[in-house]
Amino acid sequence: MFETLFTYPSVLRRHQEGPLAAERTAYLSELADQGMAHGNLLRRSSYCLCIAIALQRWPPYWCFDEAEVELLAEDWAARRAEAGRASSPRWPKAHFRFAATDFLQYLGRLRPTPAAEPGRYDAELDDFIAAQQERRWASESTCHSARWQITRFLDYLEQRNVALAAVAAADIDTFFEHMAQRWSRSSLRTSAKMLRAWFGYCEQRGWARAGLADAILSPRVYRQEGLPLGPTWDAIGRVLAETGAEDPASLRDHAIILLLSVYGLRSGTVRRLRLDDIDWAHDHIRFIRSKSRREETAPLEPRVGNAIARYLREGRPSSDNRIVFLTLRAPHRPLSAGGLYNIVKSRLAKQGLPRRGCGPHGLRHACARHLVESGLSFKEVGDHLGHRSPDATRIYAKVDLTSLRKVAFDDLGGLA
Repeated sequence: MFETLFTYPSVLRRHQEGPLAAERTAYLSELADQGMAHGNLLRRSSYCLCIAIALQRWPPYWCFDEAEVELLAEDWAARRAEAGRASSPRWPKAHFRFAATDFLQYLGRLRPTPAAEPGRYDAELDDFIAAQQERRWASESTCHSARWQITRFLDYLEQRNVALAAVAAADIDTFFEHMAQRWSRSSLRTSAKMLRAWFGYCEQRGWARAGLADAILSPRVYRQEGLPLGPTWDAIGRVLAETGAEDPASLRDHAIILLLSVYGLRSGTVRRLRLDDIDWAHDHIRFIRSKSRREETAPLEPRVGNAIARYLREGRPSSDNRIVFLTLRAPHRPLSAGGLYNIVKSRLAKQGLPRRGCGPHGLRHACARHLVESGLSFKEVGDHLGHRSPDATRIYAKVDLTSLRKVAFDDLGGLA
């Protein structure tokens, strides 16, 4: 393995004769089989040699915990900075910690992270989430948000040594007064909504006092008080022109931005798109809506189809994974929510646009505004976006109500 990475005899000899040579060879070979690029293999092999040398100061077969890996990384990064090889220890430490964690895990010398102690009301919270999923909460993000909000409140009770059965309306008011120092009115309103559902369920099960759900007051958030944020249609056209290159990153990003802007999709819908969802023979594409989990089939707009096809032929890494959009670096896996957000944000940032509204949802807003300004009815726009209620679409009437242009909207691919 080392012979394929290094050409200088002295460097090759250092890696071959260094500690844990056999283990490092096997580890790097496995990374190469997963498709890791040559440059990344070079960097990882250098880190592995440094890690192996550092392990010599520890007892043989010692299993490391997170704190000990942190000490290894701090020591190595400090020496790099002192030697002038880095301007600060921040990034060397982070890179060393990542490589050390992965290599030690491969060696079987990484102590598992102790599981977090179960919360006092974890069983009740699990029961509540399961009940809501059966009744109305089809979206995973809604369940995740509810769990996060309710856990924040339960942690607050734990700090104040207040049992759930003893909670009074004053305790809830005090919680919101405390959180109002950091949260916006919209966030407080979301928390109040989740806690109202939680206490309503607790009252039914006899876990809390009656009347608490009705006692929860949420801050007034005026209906449609904010404008939908997002880039203009012209700005999206400039971004698409910029991503028209032939490198894998541009091919992937071009197809993603087209899907988000032409169909007005949410991030999760694009991230879950599978190869089987595209019917090339009949020019159809299937989406699973993030919130409703409803399956919908739409015509495959030619420009979107061509962009996806080109990405699949020339930009997508070889993988058995059936998800369409994968990471560029090995091991190739589906994009995370943060990964897709960063793709869109970085592409839009190059156009000098404001930071707010420059994520995937900003492209959804841009699509909706373009449809409204092109003369489509709110019903048509809502159907295109997958809205279940016309109220969700009505906010776009504020964007340019006095000068809505009655123009032909030949197809959804009319991007400059």
